[in-house]
Amino acid sequence: MADIATVPSTKTLMGLWLRHKTECRPIGGIVSDARAGRLAGIRQLDSGFGFEVIDQAAALASMRKEGI
Repeated sequence: MADIATVPSTKTLMGLWLRHKTECRPIGGIVSDARAGRLAGIRQLDSGFGFEVIDQAAALASMRKEGI
């Protein structure tokens, strides 16, 4: 069982992707879309490094592979 401190939060883009990566596109394209403002349900963190999920359903819909 994973230590709770090592499991990324679903409040971050990476954490959400890790929990759903079998149904999502590769992370490189997702991050590129997020940086360009084309990914629904996320916002850039105040630090400027990383993204926060503000609407999980919208973010997952934007991250899913075609046909799923």
